[in-house]
Amino acid sequence: MKKKISHKLLILTMSVLFWSMVLMPANAQPPGWSGDENLAFLLKVNDISAAYSNSSNPIPVNISTPIDLELTLDVQNNMTLHSGAFSMEYLGIPIFGQSFDIDQIVPAGITVPVLNESMDLSSLSGPQGIDLFSGSIVGTFTFNYSLLTSPDEHAQVEENFVLRVGPQGVAAVTSLNGLLTVGFTVMGVFSLLLSLDNFQGAILSARKVRGAKSASDVGIFPKELVLRRSPKKSEAEKISKEELIRRTRNAATDFSDEIAEYAPKALRAVPPKSKVPVGKFAKRVGLRPDKAGALAAALTTLGIFHTKSMKVPLMKVAFAGMTLSAMYYSWQQLFYGATPSLIDMLLLTTAGLVVSVLFAYFMNWLSRIPELGSG
Repeated sequence: MKKKISHKLLILTMSVLFWSMVLMPANAQPPGWSGDENLAFLLKVNDISAAYSNSSNPIPVNISTPIDLELTLDVQNNMTLHSGAFSMEYLGIPIFGQSFDIDQIVPAGITVPVLNESMDLSSLSGPQGIDLFSGSIVGTFTFNYSLLTSPDEHAQVEENFVLRVGPQGVAAVTSLNGLLTVGFTVMGVFSLLLSLDNFQGAILSARKVRGAKSASDVGIFPKELVLRRSPKKSEAEKISKEELIRRTRNAATDFSDEIAEYAPKALRAVPPKSKVPVGKFAKRVGLRPDKAGALAAALTTLGIFHTKSMKVPLMKVAFAGMTLSAMYYSWQQLFYGATPSLIDMLLLTTAGLVVSVLFAYFMNWLSRIPELGSG
């Protein structure tokens, strides 16, 4: 009984295999192969088919051992194989590329291995257990061909594969690119926080200045206010040093006796056509910010200085926003193996820059003040 069952089972199995070969289309390929109905190829990385790898299922790679690459071509129709290319990229940025010209006529019905090489990644291993690199690398193999029946019509087949180099998650932060990601993120956060603090100071100071009609109404200029000086000398600048000191003493509403002697030095601290914040002006003349603000207000009353804006960190906010948006995908690939294209990176970074600039100009609008002094 067992022999009859085994015999029938063998006949059934052979029949299925025979008819599957007869009925299978000529362009059908086993699982794991890539390409089209004319040219198929099997790309293996560490004995794993590249067709099975993607960002959610990368091929793990240990940088202490070489990567084994195997490539087999299966030609279905008579063709001219023109060229091929192999490239690798990280976060959409090309890090390796090699093209090769073939220009060979290949007959149909042949299957031939064309590549069996190892790629050494030991250079990515740094000293004292710190890897130079950890993350996802996207590789691409491309072939260009044309059929002999239509030599002017070129076609292209390609296959992408994703390598996961080094650890993933928290352990990936200890690599060099992980540490750089942490560093740029911390720098961007602190820069943004400091910029917001500066904006807050400028907005609060602007509220105090906004209702004033003259510099004497303000009395003491805040440190965020920007002093300007016209290229042409005013009438107050053409007087003697003693007269300048006397007029400054009379114009000052605060600290008049203490700041009047600094008036000549103040003219050198703010050269013509320059823009100097009161905080920086205080350091140049050697006075406390409040006394320097009183001196600046007095000289503005005399018509030597004029002002119409607050110092706001527009560029700092813009670059902080751009940095943080650029770091988003870097964190995504460290923890989740994201493989963005260069277009994705540029679009997100540009969006971060645009949003940051719009936010910065809105803060600048909140810190607006009327013009004081003669411009």
